Amino acid sequence: MRRFAILLCAALFALPAMAAELIATKALAERLDEVVLIDAESPQDYARAHLPGAVNLHYLELEDEDENLKTGLPVFPQLAAGKLGALGVGNDSPVVVYDSGNGRAASALWYILRFVGHEKAAILDGGFRKWLAEGRTLSQETPTPEKAVYKPQPKAAWALPAEALDPARQLVVDARSIAEYSGKEDGGAHRAGHIPGAVSFPWDHLGGELETFADEAAMRAALEQAGITPDREIVTYCNGGLGRSTFLYVALERLGYDQVRVYPGSWNEWAADPSRPIER
Repeated sequence: MRRFAILLCAALFALPAMAAELIATKALAERLDEVVLIDAESPQDYARAHLPGAVNLHYLELEDEDENLKTGLPVFPQLAAGKLGALGVGNDSPVVVYDSGNGRAASALWYILRFVGHEKAAILDGGFRKWLAEGRTLSQETPTPEKAVYKPQPKAAWALPAEALDPARQLVVDARSIAEYSGKEDGGAHRAGHIPGAVSFPWDHLGGELETFADEAAMRAALEQAGITPDREIVTYCNGGLGRSTFLYVALERLGYDQVRVYPGSWNEWAADPSRPIER
């Protein structure tokens, strides 16, 4: 059994949360009625087919560039709290999030849950693609959950404005594609390129096949080759601060890296200010 597969759902939600927990498809199938299951993909993907009982919250619905600029925080806490409450998520609800299986959307939603203080949150290992490959039941029904009141307890220490970036002291890691890093593509931002001093490490270099992440040895080897080591203070970024950067954050946390942060404004914020330098 893969080291990263977490089979005991009861133990998962009973223990204090540390790094991002994964829950295996078999364990989730046995406990579907005991968790709030959230599909983090687009409403269109959700409507085509989803796991039984799952509600939908696309991770990009939580992206808030104004909040990034004003506070350096990932999202406006009350925005996240309102959307979670509407899905029936209370402060003590055990939550499992999943996506297509690559971990991009699920990591973003897990990250936001942790930001607002929700500790009982796990990611479905392998997501939809593994559930489908195993021939498990799917649904097109949309549940109508009983609304809850969610009281966020945001982690103010997660604020990271652009002015706090210091590539001389921090290892700034660009999780986007090589084309975006090199400036061949702008990804929809005002300018193309990367933050001066940042190293390129595309997020999908740590992805698995049916599992969300590659095996531990392969991930450690890839990170070591790129000079991304646990002794460094690491800041990850992508375009909008949710998705690719949060995938790397989750992967590094699971490997025991304890000095990792996400730059919430990411490239969209950095490139929007013409006074900030860029490299190509």
